[in-house]
Amino acid sequence: DRRRSGGTAWLAAAIALLGPAIAGAQPRPADSSARVVAPGVTLRRITRPEGPWVIHALTVDLTRHEVAVDAARACDRFIGRERPSAISRRLNAEGRGVVAVINAGFFDLEGGTGISESNVVVEGEIVKGVPVTESPFDRRRHIHSQLAIEKDGRPAIDQFRLVGTVRTARGRWPLGAINGAPVRDAMSLYTEWMGRAPRFPGAARSAAVPLERIRVAGDTLRYRVRPDGADSAAEASGRRALLVGTAATAGAVARMRAGDLVTVVATITPGGTPHALVGGWPRIVRAGVSVAARADSAEGTSPRFSAARHPRSAAGITRGGDTLLLVAVDGRQPASVGMSLSELAATMIGLGAWDALNLDGGGSTTLVVGDSVVNSPSDPGGERAVGDVLVVARASAAGSHSPHGPARSLVASCVMTGNRDPDR
Repeated sequence: DRRRSGGTAWLAAAIALLGPAIAGAQPRPADSSARVVAPGVTLRRITRPEGPWVIHALTVDLTRHEVAVDAARACDRFIGRERPSAISRRLNAEGRGVVAVINAGFFDLEGGTGISESNVVVEGEIVKGVPVTESPFDRRRHIHSQLAIEKDGRPAIDQFRLVGTVRTARGRWPLGAINGAPVRDAMSLYTEWMGRAPRFPGAARSAAVPLERIRVAGDTLRYRVRPDGADSAAEASGRRALLVGTAATAGAVARMRAGDLVTVVATITPGGTPHALVGGWPRIVRAGVSVAARADSAEGTSPRFSAARHPRSAAGITRGGDTLLLVAVDGRQPASVGMSLSELAATMIGLGAWDALNLDGGGSTTLVVGDSVVNSPSDPGGERAVGDVLVVARASAAGSHSPHGPARSLVASCVMTGNRDPDR
């Protein structure tokens, strides 16, 4: 499902007029305005009275070489939150040529960590990798759908997971997570993105050794065990990392000695590690057909989340994969009440989506164009600090900067405290 077949033509009329595609609605004229914000990027504002709804739709023509799509972590770290407009301004100050950003994956709000629930890849580097989505709201431990930007710039929606191994001269063991919760009977790696040691599982034996990265080659990372004790690696920085083994793998980690070489092979499957990857939940359109009604059984959502009307953010892909649609639907306001997942799916189909994914919504729904918020966030305090964003940037600027690794110091706009989560 990571490659799209069919023609690349896209009906522009479907953007200007959603028509009767909204489930349960009678056809009524849409009030639509549009403006080109960059070569190949158009912003539309659509109002529909039957909701009422206010829809903000950004279309990105991926056949144009002037634009590129990437992901960015809040604070350029794995821990912390940041407002999307602040991320946009910060990246532009670095010469990134940002055209627009939209909030992306679900994250820890109440704990204040901003840690993403799903896998995250930034510029081809796995910032977080887990075999199962770490959602406190999905009791069935599903793999949630995500949006990838492939190395060739094409988008894809799938249920991605981490697979990998850890090798030393003494043996080979499964890799359970990268910057995720330690996995029983596997080894887990904590890189400089994490910035601090994980919470060790209390019910299983565990052991840890500090590492220093000596080489990166594609999906293969090579480390050397550092002579420091594990305590000195409690806060990873620079090229340092921490390897944790639990239960059946704890003994193997405990036997590692300073100078031992450790090889970690990690990839995101299916298809290999993409250029960028952000979370979502759930997939709402597949092959031009709404699958939102099956979300509760397919991906573990609940009727309170799927059937109720909320502010929504979504990403869609046209047939052939030539156009990316980034959509923000205002909600919890008199002018726009928000949408159910089925209504959102119908909206995305009306906009031309062949595949579509629901992103984090509620008070997180924020679309920024030119460093300014263009929608109306629903939180009483306005724009919410989030965990990560999708970034649309001018390709010339995006390709001219150095790889965007983790920040060594806390950025001024980073939020390190939590809030009560009114959406959950």
